[in-house]
Amino acid sequence: MNLGWRLINAALGSLWAFRSYAALMMIGLIIGIASLTVIHQIGQGAQQAVSARMASMGFGADSFFISSGGGRLGVRRGMKRVMTLTPEDAQAIARVDGVAHVLPHKNVARTQVSAGGNNTTTRVRGATPGWAAARNWPMLSGRFVSRADIGGNARVAVLGTTVARELFGTANPVGKRIRIGRTPFIVVGVLESKGASSWHDRDDMVLVPLSTATKRLSRDDKLSGMRVTMNDARRVEEVKAEVTRVLRENHTLGPGVPDDFLIITPDELMKLITRQSRSLVVMLTFVSAVSLFVSGVVIMNIMLVAVSERAYEIGVRRAVGARRRDILYQILVESLMVAAAGGVCGLLFGLLLSYLATWLLAIPTAFSPMGFLWALGFSAAVGLFFGVAPAKKAAGLNPVEALR
Repeated sequence: MNLGWRLINAALGSLWAFRSYAALMMIGLIIGIASLTVIHQIGQGAQQAVSARMASMGFGADSFFISSGGGRLGVRRGMKRVMTLTPEDAQAIARVDGVAHVLPHKNVARTQVSAGGNNTTTRVRGATPGWAAARNWPMLSGRFVSRADIGGNARVAVLGTTVARELFGTANPVGKRIRIGRTPFIVVGVLESKGASSWHDRDDMVLVPLSTATKRLSRDDKLSGMRVTMNDARRVEEVKAEVTRVLRENHTLGPGVPDDFLIITPDELMKLITRQSRSLVVMLTFVSAVSLFVSGVVIMNIMLVAVSERAYEIGVRRAVGARRRDILYQILVESLMVAAAGGVCGLLFGLLLSYLATWLLAIPTAFSPMGFLWALGFSAAVGLFFGVAPAKKAAGLNPVEALR
């Protein structure tokens, strides 16, 4: 039997004999590694959720979004309801070098929509013909808004599946009449379901031609925002700077006057949503760091006590020929095995907590093999680092003194 197996067998025997000590040493590690696992799972889950959300919106690296009102992304005190963009802005941006398409839209305040004896309150949005294609949003039935609808300010509507279900149940609503507020519309299509995200139901809306929204429903020509698609994704910052210049010039904003619009790039949106889970991540990181440090100190102190109690055993081993390094290696292997066992248990506990966080709190999490490697690496490092002192004390025992 080689040295490695002999050390492992000896360590297993010693840990079983002192299993109550081993259990105490593992508790702190389990908490620390579980916290690290949850942090990693939440981070991975947030990134996947944001990527999926952006993909469902058709918000790729070659596009950005312009919203009416100034402020910063996520901090728009007092300006989020100010409509500052106009159709002339959209036309000017379409002429900027590098811009392929501009898709403006108009959000109408949540409005009551009724059909027959049924009614619901939902979002109403004015859109252009390219809106559905840009968002990779296929039709379930009927058609989307056409250029002819835009030109004629047609009173036609496309329903999300939630609204269609609320108003018509299982019946096909295409060709049926609805009322948005007091204005009659004809349903020309139904969008496929996109499902609900953690913050809203994407199918709970009605789309009408942009010109109809501005002239018949809201009775102003302001735009809520527009999506800009570029010819080359590598020119995002260059095009963004030129669009900013054009909009400031159109809005006659002087030097020092803040923008009355907000440009949101995919990268900025990803950073914002990731920041939303930062407080939880910071708290769990602190808990895991403290737990790992405390568990390391506990491992060291308990093993120092165990070495004192095992002085006779160590003295016997030294007396029958065991070298100092044999004792040193045995204690280090015991420390490493306790840390590894604590790491595996903490990992499994962390996966359970991540599952519960998703199930009970709707916090997105995702499994990552890299998280396993990090957790096992941390636990092994803690075991080795804090096992050095007890190992050196055990190796330094005088056999004669130890046998007394």
